[in-house]
Amino acid sequence: MTHIDQQQRVSLYIDDTLNDKESSELFAHLAVCGECRSYMKISLRVRNQIANEELAEVPRSLDRRVLASVARENAALKRQTWYSPVWLARISIPLPAAVSIVFLLIVGSLLFSPLLTNDPRQQAEIPSVLLSKVPPGLKRAY
Repeated sequence: MTHIDQQQRVSLYIDDTLNDKESSELFAHLAVCGECRSYMKISLRVRNQIANEELAEVPRSLDRRVLASVARENAALKRQTWYSPVWLARISIPLPAAVSIVFLLIVGSLLFSPLLTNDPRQQAEIPSVLLSKVPPGLKRAY
């Protein structure tokens, strides 16, 4: 185990969460390691100092102000995140581009369609085999 692992075990020992086997392994390491021993001494001093300190007086309105601030930040974040990525990346550019391409295809096909021209040379001729199968009431003069 590294010194960091052993120092984490020291913190667990101070919090009284190590079992007997782990505690004995920790003390066996502390017997040979001066760095971890000094870490344990400092950690015990810090814990005792914190335990002996008086609690600071905190205004009652502090909780409300902190919670209101967090709520405002969360609301602003939610408003910002749904709008910008979805709108810009998925809707605002691709949708108008697709609509304009479809519009250009429709207009282009109508402009170059032989059905819109009055010139009989450009109109398609219907074969007589197909004309014979059209009912007489639907035939136009060709």
